[in-house]
Amino acid sequence: MKLASNTYKAWIDTPLGIAALVLLTAIVAYLVAANQMMLALSVAAAPLGVAFVLAVLGNPYFGFYALFFYTFIMFMPGRLLRADLPIGIGAEFLTVLVLMSALLRKKVQQQKIEGFLRQPVSIMLIIYSAYLLIEFFNPNMRSMAGLVFYYRKVLAFLLVYYIAYLLLDDLQKIVRFFKFWLIMSVLAGLYACKQQWFDFFPFEMRWLMSDPHKVRLYYQGGMFRKMSFLSDPAASGILLGYTAVIALVLSQFKPFAAYKRKLYFATIALLLGAIYSGTRTSYIVFAIGVVIYILMNFQRKRTLIFTGVSIFALAFILFGPINNAPINRVRTLMNGTNDASLKVRDENRELIRPYMLSHPMGGGLATNGVEGERFNPGHELAGFPTDSGYLKFALEAGWIGLVILCLLYFVMMQQCIHHYYQARNPTIKALYCAMAAALFAQIVAHYGQIAIGQMPGILFFFAIMAIIGRLKQFDDPSIAWEVEE
Repeated sequence: MKLASNTYKAWIDTPLGIAALVLLTAIVAYLVAANQMMLALSVAAAPLGVAFVLAVLGNPYFGFYALFFYTFIMFMPGRLLRADLPIGIGAEFLTVLVLMSALLRKKVQQQKIEGFLRQPVSIMLIIYSAYLLIEFFNPNMRSMAGLVFYYRKVLAFLLVYYIAYLLLDDLQKIVRFFKFWLIMSVLAGLYACKQQWFDFFPFEMRWLMSDPHKVRLYYQGGMFRKMSFLSDPAASGILLGYTAVIALVLSQFKPFAAYKRKLYFATIALLLGAIYSGTRTSYIVFAIGVVIYILMNFQRKRTLIFTGVSIFALAFILFGPINNAPINRVRTLMNGTNDASLKVRDENRELIRPYMLSHPMGGGLATNGVEGERFNPGHELAGFPTDSGYLKFALEAGWIGLVILCLLYFVMMQQCIHHYYQARNPTIKALYCAMAAALFAQIVAHYGQIAIGQMPGILFFFAIMAIIGRLKQFDDPSIAWEVEE
């Protein structure tokens, strides 16, 4: 912010700067008089935009957190204006801007690229990216526009991975990043609670009721599913579910004992938000994360007590004297294989299995589902309802791509668990355990739904990839982040 402030002050104090401001004011006044409010707001916001760009270039950490903040709230303007805004481009532009800012810093330029490339996760990401480039030659794909769309997203995620590796270069910064993520996620959970307890805002209800298909998707089980200020109930529920795992796991380790009450409050707020989303996958995400924590720490007396309390809480939710729509939605998990939607997904999977087996490189990127209808209309996979993230990737990138993706996830988990048991610093040990529980929960949930890929969760996922390799570099038991702060 200092760079932006100094630059603006030096520029405005000149006659040219004063004349430009007067001209800008006159243009805005004319547009308002002509009833061009959107254009007037855009012109008026231009100086703020320039200041923001200068601030990001002057401080990459500001830009890094601004990127995550933007992806949390970027869906709200579209609901307020009831317009389909190009919000994804803003995230990609900001990502590139942060990378430029990071590369301009002398400290970052001194970091060795060799260490980054030797990380096991980096090696797997390079293999994964190389395979996606080979998909360019897939003869089953019909649209260059679809390729550009897909590659643009993947490149942005890879840049987030590299940026996180560059900027989160000590333990204090990594802990601060987790704090920021927890705060933003808790705000999302509390906003979902507000939507449940006090209903949607009028502009949200107008946005929701404007599309009959959206109404059918959101109104299930006698309640409207809550999406908070995120993209949709599914993305909201899954994000809140695995973040609740992170908060709960951290609360069980001594380095975070001073924050135990805040972490418990965060867990409750996140869980309520996940329940109100009506996304059954989010309940599975939380349960799996808790189980992984228990398995990784079963030798501790604290874990045995935690296990007993968790079983009692689960039994009360499933069989307790509570009768309301959100809890009844949770109890539908007991239907198991008798669930109608699960049967439909299994039938679709069996229907498309021959295609997947006969196309080792898949049908091509951006050929399945809604993206397929947009970029590859008429393709065999266009519009096919996959639901499963693994099935979608297998259909587009083939079973070869699916094997590479599973190996990437395996390496992430292996590194997390290995470094957890090797870690000497208790703070690092706690973070590895929290990441392992949250990552495994997402990886499993990706089978039944596209649990990895929605904003802002996908950015957090790639940032976690970078942190897995970074944390072990600071494993000194004599260093505690609480002392540094």
